[in-house]
This record gives sequence, C-alpha cells and structure tokens, in this order.
Amino acid sequence: MTRNNSYWLLQSIGWFTYALIGVGVALLFYENVDFWVILAQFFSAGVMFLSTHLLRYKIKSDGWLKLKIQKLILRLIPTLIVLSLLANGIVVGYTTLTTEIIDIEKFSITVFFLFAFQTFVYFALWTAVYLIIYFFRNYKKEEVEKWRLQTAVKDAELIALKAQINPHFLFNALNNIRALILEDHMKARDMVSHLSELLRYSIQFNNNEMVTVKEELEIVNKYLELESIHYENRLHYEILSNDELGMCKIPPMLIQLMAENAVKHGISQIKNGGDILVSIDKEDNNLVLEVSNTGKLKKNVGNGIGLRNATERIRILFDSEPDLELAQQGNMVRSRLKLPIEK
Repeated sequence: MTRNNSYWLLQSIGWFTYALIGVGVALLFYENVDFWVILAQFFSAGVMFLSTHLLRYKIKSDGWLKLKIQKLILRLIPTLIVLSLLANGIVVGYTTLTTEIIDIEKFSITVFFLFAFQTFVYFALWTAVYLIIYFFRNYKKEEVEKWRLQTAVKDAELIALKAQINPHFLFNALNNIRALILEDHMKARDMVSHLSELLRYSIQFNNNEMVTVKEELEIVNKYLELESIHYENRLHYEILSNDELGMCKIPPMLIQLMAENAVKHGISQIKNGGDILVSIDKEDNNLVLEVSNTGKLKKNVGNGIGLRNATERIRILFDSEPDLELAQQGNMVRSRLKLPIEK
C-alpha cells in the first residue's frame, strides 16, 4: 500500500470512528435521538476530516516539515486556533439549525469557546500523530538511503579499481614511463608521480562521499597527461573551469570516468587521434560537467557501468535524477552531465 493510500485509509477510519463515538454519546445522554442528530455527528466528523486534510495540505505546500521544531510549533499553534474556531462555528451552526441538542437560550460565547477548545485538542492530537508517523517514515527512508549509498560507494570503488585503473592502463603507463627514463628522466619522474597519485586517489576515494571539483580536475589532468604520452601526438587535451566552481562538491571519479570514456570510445578509435576538452560551468543553480572528444557517436554504445554507477550515486546524494546527455556536435562527441551545486 502506498503512503498516500495509507493516509486516506487512516483518515477515513479515524474520523468515521469519531462519528460513531459521537452517536454513542448522543444515545447515552440525550433523549429523542433521531435521524438528524445522527446526521449531525457524521457532519461534524466530515468537517473534521476536511479541516485536517486542509491542514495537511498547508503543512506540505508551505514546507513546514523542513522547519526546526520551534518554528514548526510557532506556525502550527495559530493555524490550529483559527481552524478550530472555523470548524467549530460550522458544526455549531449546522447542529443548531437541524437538531435541538444545543439550547439557543443557554448557549453563550463561553460555551462556544469551550467547544472550540475541545476541537483544538482534537486537531492538536491529529497533528501530533501525523508528525510522528511522518518523521518515523522519513527516518526509516533515510536509513535505507544510507545503506544504499554505502553499497553504491563500495561498488564504485570496486569498479574504479577493476575498470578504471585496470591492468591494461597500468601496463601502457609503465611501459611509456620506462621509455621516457632514457629520453627525459625528469618527465619520467613526473609521470611516476602522476600515476602514483592517480592510484592513491582511486583507492582512497571510498573514504569520502564527495570531493571538490578542483581535486577531481587535478586527477583528471594527471590521467590525461599519462594518456597523452601513450598516444604521443595523437591526443591533445584542454581543461577549462571557472575558479569560482572549484570548491563545489561532486562524487569522486565522476569527471575521471567521463574523460576515460572519451579516450576509450573516441581517441583510441581514431587513427590520427584527436582532441579532448573538459569544461566545468554553471547553469542556473546547476553544475555542468562537459567532456568532448573527437569522434562519431556510435549507436548502441552505453555510457559504461562506471558512469552509470556514478549517476546512481548522484541520485542518492542529491535526491534528484541526474541529467546526463550524450550527443554529436560536428566532429565532436559531447558528454554533458548536470547536477545541483553543493558547496
């Protein structure tokens, strides 16, 4: 049963029970209980049903559930008071017109406010039960999401170790570095440092759910530098990023995965090689990650298990569906990922 169906079921059962209790009280304490008296009890329950539903709508539409408890109470109390006075006025008016339960001559403003206070208590109890159920369900949901995130992070680590920093890449990198030792030992030393940092980043990123764009780009630069040696003059790359976006948080290995896809499905498939452009920009309140590479977009070629896993982590971390686009633009294939900005 869905959450919405559960709400309507509990709401109906609760206020129908309230009406039955009202009928029972009328039968015990009043004489000449007729159809109109019974109908008045169900009318009262209907007003309470509608009032609490409007209260729920107000709470959800105005975002009160995201407020701290003190601010939530400060908004609820005056709302409940107004709602109690209105609901009680409608019920008293209808009951007075259709039954003889209320003696007009003995009825006073004091009695009205006593009835309104009773209604306020009912609404306050309803609100307390609603909030308890809501927060309990959210707590359970957060626990489930937490475990899902931990599982996704574990999977991402295994994928990174198996697919991203794979033996084939290491073999090429080490062979290229060995060749450089005789030609340019200083550059060879730099390449060893790049490879070491790339491996360490891949192994250790499981300790962090998020990294900064700046940290990620440093690793991407080292990765592309290593690959540019392997492909010699066939690979040219450029990284463009707004400095203001450097501290934005993203899942680790995200841009790295996009860059590797560009090398694997683009540059490696072209005899004369090509270019890779990594671009980080802002669009409205979203961070836009783009990696473009020379090549043609092939049909039936997915984004790869690594990138699919990364987008799943985005969905969990940001509680929103990732906006991933793969398109052909001239002689370039563009991979574009949009996600909320988080600092």
